[in-house]
Amino acid sequence: MRIIRKEDKMSYIRPVKFQPQKLELLSSQVYLEKVISVLRKHRHFISDAVCLRVLRKQIGDNLRISMAKSVREDLLRIGGNMIQKENWSAIRDFMVPDLMVMFLYVFYTPDIRYLELPNLIRSIDRVTILDLLNNVGTPGGHDLEILKVSMFERSEISLEESYLVKRALRGFLTLRSLTLWKICDDGMMQIIGVTCRHLEHLDIWKSSAVTDSGVSMFLGLEAERQFKVCSTLKKVLIKDTSVTDRGAFQLLFYCLKLELLDFSHDSFLQQFLCRIGDSYLKFEHDYNLRNIFLPVSQPLLFHSVIKALPNLEELSVWTSLRQVPDLQSSDVPGVTSLKLGGLSHNSFFTQALTTIGENLVSLKLETIYFDISIDEIGNLCKNLEELSVINARAAINTNTRATIINNNTVSIKGKQEKPFSKLKLVYLFLVQYTDTQYTALHYILRYASSLESIQVTGTPYLTDSCIGSILKLNPLSRLKRFIMSHPVGQDQPLMVPLTARTVTSLHKSCPDLQCIGDLKYWALTSMQRRKLSFDLGCTLSISK
Repeated sequence: MRIIRKEDKMSYIRPVKFQPQKLELLSSQVYLEKVISVLRKHRHFISDAVCLRVLRKQIGDNLRISMAKSVREDLLRIGGNMIQKENWSAIRDFMVPDLMVMFLYVFYTPDIRYLELPNLIRSIDRVTILDLLNNVGTPGGHDLEILKVSMFERSEISLEESYLVKRALRGFLTLRSLTLWKICDDGMMQIIGVTCRHLEHLDIWKSSAVTDSGVSMFLGLEAERQFKVCSTLKKVLIKDTSVTDRGAFQLLFYCLKLELLDFSHDSFLQQFLCRIGDSYLKFEHDYNLRNIFLPVSQPLLFHSVIKALPNLEELSVWTSLRQVPDLQSSDVPGVTSLKLGGLSHNSFFTQALTTIGENLVSLKLETIYFDISIDEIGNLCKNLEELSVINARAAINTNTRATIINNNTVSIKGKQEKPFSKLKLVYLFLVQYTDTQYTALHYILRYASSLESIQVTGTPYLTDSCIGSILKLNPLSRLKRFIMSHPVGQDQPLMVPLTARTVTSLHKSCPDLQCIGDLKYWALTSMQRRKLSFDLGCTLSISK
């Protein structure tokens, strides 16, 4: 939803591009609009489900006979999205069945592979849908591979709804991904573990009735043989449940392919990390997790957890440690994404980048309490494609400044090589540039020849002349988004000294440019923005 404010108008410049929709998409939308209009007329006649059965036979049977399964799956998805976008009115809609109920009654068949059940206000609507799933799935079950159930507002549901959910779950034999928000309990976990023998992804967000016992039953730890999910599960999301560090560790320990375990970090993270560290120190047991968040203050815990996760790809560290505890590049061979936060010592930062930097594709820094050396990042992270800095100070060292003045390249390990040559995305928010005249932002724009998107805090030292000089050295030919907001700092001006000259220069130099902003912080009046829009053949959009 866009909130239109007078002072926000014309804050961004975007080129006009008319892209016609595909004919098959347009024809699907027209067909669905006609069907939905028919269903809407019959919403108040279905208390005994007779009308539903007639509609399912007249419309649904024709679909099943005349259309391929892939087409029906597309229609089900597109139509569901169209209905969800309609505004729901308590006065108008509460006394009649939800339109989604009628739509699914007509379109859903057991050979469909993807189904999403959105929020439904009325209990009778939820019961009707669950009853439909039970009926059409008898006796052979469903072919569903992905099921998302978010139709319950609260975790407390009626006995009838709970019974129907459990009964329906027994029919999903081929599920690979299951989302069951708010209403999952220990009994349902056991049914899922027994039934879904191919399950790879499970999301039970806000299901407070799920406990450690439910995890144990899900895995079949008390059965004669562990359930098949132990060898198939790759992703589990247990946020806002009653699962503790014991249940989370059971998932990690017994699910040998588990790559992602997502939970509320403020609940039991430290105890969970201690379990991982202890298991490695005692048994040298390692795990398959691909990402981990480490808020650590003890070097031994940091070292043991890293050692226990040899397949890490994304590492997030929040620490005040002065040194990186005995970390070798061979300990984290697959880490391509690094997030560092809360750092108080530059030594930790430098050691981490020296060890991991060469393999990094993404680097994110947040709340750093010293000046971040941007040129050091460019020198140590030669393959970097994404750089994000939030709430920090950025600078370049004096040696780099002198090298730039005398030469257009920066020396790295004896080679004449440009830094940030692969950098595509830059995000700098609440960043202060401690240098004057030539800042870290100048440095990035000068060398990031592959840059596609940049959204940054501005600086009063980046002027039209600076942009012109930078574009002569680095035309930014791949740039698509250039967003610059006001500088940060007590003594900083409220806007950046960029004018229509920069807009025109970027427009000429960057053929793929799609957006320039945020112009309300630039030295441009509303009249100048309108003139630019007219001269460049662009549209001026409204900021959120």
